[in-house]
Amino acid sequence: MRTTLRINDVILRELRERAKRSGLPFRQVVEETLTLGLSRQSARKKEGRAFRVQPHPLGLKAAFRGLSLNQLYDQLEAEETLPGSPSR
Repeated sequence: MRTTLRINDVILRELRERAKRSGLPFRQVVEETLTLGLSRQSARKKEGRAFRVQPHPLGLKAAFRGLSLNQLYDQLEAEETLPGSPSR
């Protein structure tokens, strides 16, 4: 299929240089470049959907469950400063 495209001058120069270096026709270099770009874009979309976080039990006391990490740190720090608690 024939079509007309407006291509950025920098990209056009790079495509022409690649065609010259490889000895391939300009049309083929453009098609391969577009195919590669489209396949990478599709792969990124698939990768984004595949990521999943797996939770693991931490073995926390029941009183600490549901606390944010900052709250947990504050609680542990408070317990450390109680009289009779072992220091670091």
